[in-house]
Amino acid sequence: MHIVNIGYNHSHDADFHIDRPFGSGDCLLLLLKTPALFTIGAVDEIAEPGSFILYDESFPQSYRSYNSVFTNDWFHFKPDKDDQAFLNGLEIPRNRPVPIGDLHELSLMVNQLSYETYASNRFKSETIGLLLKLFFIKLSNKIHDCSLDIANGNYNKMSIIRSKIYNQPFKPWTIAEMSHELTMSRSNLQHLYKRFFGVSPIDDVIASRMEHAKYLLSTTNIAVKKIAEMCGYNNEIHFMRQFKKATAVTPSEYRANKGGQNP
Repeated sequence: MHIVNIGYNHSHDADFHIDRPFGSGDCLLLLLKTPALFTIGAVDEIAEPGSFILYDESFPQSYRSYNSVFTNDWFHFKPDKDDQAFLNGLEIPRNRPVPIGDLHELSLMVNQLSYETYASNRFKSETIGLLLKLFFIKLSNKIHDCSLDIANGNYNKMSIIRSKIYNQPFKPWTIAEMSHELTMSRSNLQHLYKRFFGVSPIDDVIASRMEHAKYLLSTTNIAVKKIAEMCGYNNEIHFMRQFKKATAVTPSEYRANKGGQNP
């Protein structure tokens, strides 16, 4: 899979119009940052900002600005047979505009793709191929997670909190602290967190601490008491009880079975 041509955050006048009755001869991906009018078959369809369209090689392309300038990210690309199978597996809709909400992450990736396309790097083609695959994986995730209300920002905010929990298991996480950071009620936080991730916030805090503890027990000779502190526990006994409940063995038994060693 390689880039034929690419543009990041391009703006066009209000009279901008693309009309390719037989397609462009390659695949085309558009990320819309302003409204646009698409003609699909004989039907005109208004696409809102925060939408994308993925055109197949020979599908007719007809789109234009809608009552304003036309701003978008775009790239033409050529997939081989294996790439087509990869894209098909991601179940990305083709040849029609699809709203997905916030485009920030995907737009940043187009910016990176643009940089790599016009740079002269040793592994340029490999880098672009990997970035394209990552882009389409991220796009597929957004499409199929729209049912989780990603567009309204709650999923993104929850994901940031969850990332912090797993990167900082030593912090004394509480529902009050998390709800304050997210500016939402405690009940709403707990409801949405469970809905998005299938686990309560506090159970996820415990899970993050257990994962960190297992890593430290497996890869270091740090004392169990110190590991308890590094995982956010003031009480070594409480840590040991939670660890055994989660793993069915004590921290010392886990270390012996895993062959703990110096880092």
